[in-house]
Amino acid sequence: MNFKEFIADNSEKAWLGVYFLVMVVVGGLLFLTLGEAWQQADIVRPLILSLNPLISVSLEQFSALVFGLYSGLLVLLVIDPKKRMQGLLLGFGTISGLIGLLSIGLFIPNIDFGSNMPLVLGGLVAGSILGGGRELVQVRTGDALEFRRAATLMFWLLTVIVVVGLLEHHINFPQVVEVASDSVAVVEPDQGVELETAGAAVNGVMAAIFIVTLRSFFQYDAAESFFIVGPRGSGKSLFLVGKYLAALDDAAGREEDTPMSPSGDLMELVSAVDSASEEAGWELGSTDPADVKDLQFNFVKGRVFPKNIHIGSLDYAGEYLSELPTALMGTEDEIDDSTLRRLVQRVRTANTLVLILDMERYHNNEPLGIEAYFDILNATDNTKVLLVATKCDILAEQFRDERGLEAHQYFDEFRDYVNETLVQNDQTVRTLVQDTGSTDIQPVYYQTTIKTSDDNTEERVPMRDRNGNVMTIGFDNLLEKMG
Repeated sequence: MNFKEFIADNSEKAWLGVYFLVMVVVGGLLFLTLGEAWQQADIVRPLILSLNPLISVSLEQFSALVFGLYSGLLVLLVIDPKKRMQGLLLGFGTISGLIGLLSIGLFIPNIDFGSNMPLVLGGLVAGSILGGGRELVQVRTGDALEFRRAATLMFWLLTVIVVVGLLEHHINFPQVVEVASDSVAVVEPDQGVELETAGAAVNGVMAAIFIVTLRSFFQYDAAESFFIVGPRGSGKSLFLVGKYLAALDDAAGREEDTPMSPSGDLMELVSAVDSASEEAGWELGSTDPADVKDLQFNFVKGRVFPKNIHIGSLDYAGEYLSELPTALMGTEDEIDDSTLRRLVQRVRTANTLVLILDMERYHNNEPLGIEAYFDILNATDNTKVLLVATKCDILAEQFRDERGLEAHQYFDEFRDYVNETLVQNDQTVRTLVQDTGSTDIQPVYYQTTIKTSDDNTEERVPMRDRNGNVMTIGFDNLLEKMG
């Protein structure tokens, strides 16, 4: 395993360490600075202190209420299956921040939590309600248990505290509000605005790191969009079905109950492929040029920091592949064919193109038909590429014969074998790999067997279990590469 693959396979663990350092170390130092800003605040402190003479809410009571509100939002994040780790890390950061404030005599020493417990609990309930906690007691629908509102409110609450605190720390504003024990008065300022630049750069960097980390923390949906490109008969439809079946298996072992929401067109293909008898063939032919199906579903990527990923593509006839490059170089108004126009729109909006390599053609010494890929890549700048070799059951048999190993049991070694075989023996594939930054080719296949028909012709058909379900290999690994 090279360094690139090691980082890709352990990215969540690495990010866990980074997030922990940001929340505990950066958060602790940052909130110590914000505590110092509070002690010398010219605007926020007088405004909060004015609540006592105006509506009889003391600073202690206000602090208890806000702490309860914050805690209510934090509890919802810990309950949320997709944000549980983020909530726990934010909890550690909160403890670190409170310790920092305690070191300068702020917050905890100034609150009698016993007498102010009703306010703390009231804030806790209010935070839970504002964050969408009512979903916990409502009848569940087809939607996932996600407290997106709590995440959004927490992000903006902490962002406002950090930004306003740093402004107070590095800018000396004139005093315009004077607070007495029983009155509040607006006074004429006796000085101008003064800047305090000492430590501004360091504090600004810490604040930026903290806020950017928070933003990443509270994202529910990955910003990935995929589009599948392949010649006629290359297995695009079966590839989409295999991806869905792998995601379905992955969802069965998760706590998150995010609905997969597959499209009707996709389920028609799944039913045709995966609900047949043990003796059935593929039950799925090439897509007719006039038939375009919208195939899409959702799945959850990641175990430590789960995110929703939407995978959508069009099941289109491979004949359109040769027309795509020319269409991509022009404007959509110049395209008369409605199907081709939809394909161009989806290719342009995708940030990752999945390029299909047909291993049946390779095995039969037929042209792979991928020459159009190069023009498509030239017409789509800044688009990521994922190379996928379909129908690799043929190469899996060669791998077993040459190495004495089963591909599904030694998949990493099989993937290396597929990459070496294609790059060494096909100059077009070698050039494609080189032009896409030495992208690894991801092999996928359905386990198959040879079936002899009544007229003694042999046909490769999918192996099925006793329930008629096909068996896929490599699609689960491919899901880990997506998102």
